[in-house]
Amino acid sequence: MDEGVIARWLARRDPIDRPVDRVVLMGSAVVESVEVAADAHRAHSAPILVSGGIGHSTQFLDEAVRRRGLDLATGRPESHVFRELLLRYGVPDDQIVVEDRSTNCGENAAFTRALISHPQTLLLIQDPTMQRRTHACFERSFADLPGSTMISHAPVIPWIGPDHVGAAPGAPEIWSRERFRSLLLGEIHRLSPDVYGPRGRNFIDHVDIPDEVLAAYNRLVAAYPASDRHP
Repeated sequence: MDEGVIARWLARRDPIDRPVDRVVLMGSAVVESVEVAADAHRAHSAPILVSGGIGHSTQFLDEAVRRRGLDLATGRPESHVFRELLLRYGVPDDQIVVEDRSTNCGENAAFTRALISHPQTLLLIQDPTMQRRTHACFERSFADLPGSTMISHAPVIPWIGPDHVGAAPGAPEIWSRERFRSLLLGEIHRLSPDVYGPRGRNFIDHVDIPDEVLAAYNRLVAAYPASDRHP
């Protein structure tokens, strides 16, 4: 399935082969990210920086909160919602730092960089459709801090069902199929050297997209030419 080919590549997961100094959890509509970050905090004895203001995913996070019946106030910066959930997962308050101004993954990286003054190994946890672009943004933002290391760990590898996408069969819906497809197509578009890359807006360095991923992308674009590409 073409969507699966693209989704698995975007959901970057690197080997964790060194000590982690800090977990960086990006705000998103993927509530599952919070438990993964809490587990990483315990496994690596690393504090968590939660990055995320009010952006294009905020309304979808609020919908996810309501859909799961979570007793949480909505309409807030994504990092505030995730911080509250981290506390419920047992992460101590003094192990959480919040950055609540960023509205996209480029700002996640830039504003996180502003809070870190010395080289660290960062474990990045992001919406799996945005994990690879987020990694590229962090590498660009931390290029001026030699010795910094980025490790990506997408919180889930999306399971694609007939009408929705989740973390696994029987798990709660994270995206509708239509929105998921739109996000996948938008990500490959943005990773192009001519869009967000060096020949475009220059937000990220060059990212090599495998031939099989590009082929799957081209087939989906041909099949769904009117699909919305989220900015």
